[in-house]
Amino acid sequence: MRKILIGLALSTLIFISCNQKQQSKTADKAHDVPTARSISEKQIPTADEVSMPQSNDSLLYEGKSFSSYIDAEHRGAGVVSFTLEVNDRLDIWNTDDSKFGEIVLNEDFTFFTLNMPQKVIARKVVPEYDFAAFDFDAEEVATNKDYLIIYVNKEKRKVKKSEAKFTFSPWNVYFTKSGHFW
Repeated sequence: MRKILIGLALSTLIFISCNQKQQSKTADKAHDVPTARSISEKQIPTADEVSMPQSNDSLLYEGKSFSSYIDAEHRGAGVVSFTLEVNDRLDIWNTDDSKFGEIVLNEDFTFFTLNMPQKVIARKVVPEYDFAAFDFDAEEVATNKDYLIIYVNKEKRKVKKSEAKFTFSPWNVYFTKSGHFW
């Protein structure tokens, strides 16, 4: 019994000692002033990293080459939900008519997303067949005659109406159907 008590006492002393050392290191770091050398040694973020999720955006899906985040801000008048069947392709264009990316449902029921940025911020993008969801904040369908105006990575993009199977839901309807609230 005596050995157990001595062991517990030593364990407690070691724990307290380590805790005090850690607090001391944290306090010392708070007084550190960055030097020119320490600042220049930090990596400069890439363009993708700069436009990637802020702390309010939450990770929804992560695969080997693609991840999606839920946009913390509601944009536009509601949500456009796209449906893809085998060999369907969802082409997403920038406002200057350059290609932003595409998503294709392959014959083996896998999604091809390599032409998309590795990180996407939208309402709900899940490229897994059993849970597939392609929901984007959007302007009213009538905003543009030929294109749906959607938001991807917090910027306006467009999808040709005639090439997509979609439904539009105003915010109140979308949140009621999905079980979420404002």
